[in-house]
Amino acid sequence: MATILEILQSKYTVFVGSDPGNDVVFSDGETSARHCQISKVGDNSYLIVDLSSANGTFVNNKKIEKEFITESDFITVGQNIFQLTKKISAPPADQPATVANTSAAPPKEDEAPPKAAPPKEEKQAPPPKSKISVYFLSAPEDENTCIAIDKHLSTIRFNTTVPIEINGDFKIPAGENITQYKQKLFEADIVLVFVSVDLLNNDECYERLKKVIANHNSRKTTLLPILARNCMWKATPFANLPLLPRNQQPLNNKQFWNSEDDALTAVVDDIYKAINEFNKPETKEIKQSQAISQKSILEIDWRKNYLWKVFWKRVAASLLDGLIIGLPLYLVFYGLVLNQLSAQGDYYDVYDYGMSEEAAFQIIFYYLLITAAQILIYAFMESSSWRGTPGKRIMKLQITDNAGNPIKFQKALVRNVIKLLIGAFTNIGNGVIVILYAIAQVIAYSQTKKFFHDQLSNTVIGERLN
Repeated sequence: MATILEILQSKYTVFVGSDPGNDVVFSDGETSARHCQISKVGDNSYLIVDLSSANGTFVNNKKIEKEFITESDFITVGQNIFQLTKKISAPPADQPATVANTSAAPPKEDEAPPKAAPPKEEKQAPPPKSKISVYFLSAPEDENTCIAIDKHLSTIRFNTTVPIEINGDFKIPAGENITQYKQKLFEADIVLVFVSVDLLNNDECYERLKKVIANHNSRKTTLLPILARNCMWKATPFANLPLLPRNQQPLNNKQFWNSEDDALTAVVDDIYKAINEFNKPETKEIKQSQAISQKSILEIDWRKNYLWKVFWKRVAASLLDGLIIGLPLYLVFYGLVLNQLSAQGDYYDVYDYGMSEEAAFQIIFYYLLITAAQILIYAFMESSSWRGTPGKRIMKLQITDNAGNPIKFQKALVRNVIKLLIGAFTNIGNGVIVILYAIAQVIAYSQTKKFFHDQLSNTVIGERLN
């Protein structure tokens, strides 16, 4: 039997379980019918997802829900331990069916002769498709990317035996009934979803995407997510699907791709493979494989959980930054203050009242110095190759501009000055403004999916790229 690595050369996802329709079948009692799935996401990088199995999926003896793995990792499913590159022995052949004895005793005189069983109706295979419908779903901000992909796809339309019809919001003809045209999205064979922060934040796209996911779950369409621009996509259902490009680099990442054509070509090649799947004859084995693959159910109403996963991830990154950067700086500040106060000890004894004006100005100077140092450290790290502070690196986040490009030092400086001014303003009013600010921040975040300083500085927080 072929290795999992060899199977992944010809299809996006390999399914493992005890059901005969899986790509890899284990017959032991501890393996669930639909146990896990493995997808290739990059060079020597794969994503394994447990499909709510009864006994769990393990990678290197660690129980996982989903995990990025390599060819050297050991996977445990039921009583089976294997690697992607090792051949897996074929499951034992089924026992031949026992043939019933057809010689029956003649019926008694008072018994009616047995009725012949009606012939079984053979299910006819569905007629071949006359065309393959592909729909581009994106936010308006990503329409230029859709146009570029459409242009590259035009070269493969002549290499397919079945005509390809490409639709999308960017292709709506003048004078067309827009509402009626957009219904083609829910009738498409393949839906290309261009993932970006604008798509995730767009309410209309979200409502349409919920229907597309429902169609995916009910086997009516194939959903292919494309990472147009970096964003917090790992908290979305797309993390459970093979993401294009397979190396998970956004199409607009100029630091990775040699040119825009290289990025688009990598995606179009995978789209071409998906389209070819519709041209293959639907043999029994292919039907079984499709039936299993479609059991990868995605959450339909996913945004509610997504927003708060991202929110608390951001909060955790801020707390880590406070411990790693803020705490040492303010320990230095309080050390300078204590040193200044001890130097003024004789002054207090003689004049019997608070610190001198000179000492007060000195402490204010220390505070401004420490604050400026913190702003500069944050700005330097966010504009460097790190693209974020230590807390964001630990939480695997990074900062870019709205187009997904690294931010320059000036923009990072403005971003942190805005954050400082907002923080300073909230410290006025004995905590009342702090509470009002927190409420306003949560309300604004639920509406715009951004914090105030991100909105004002036009920056975006996304998943960290390798």
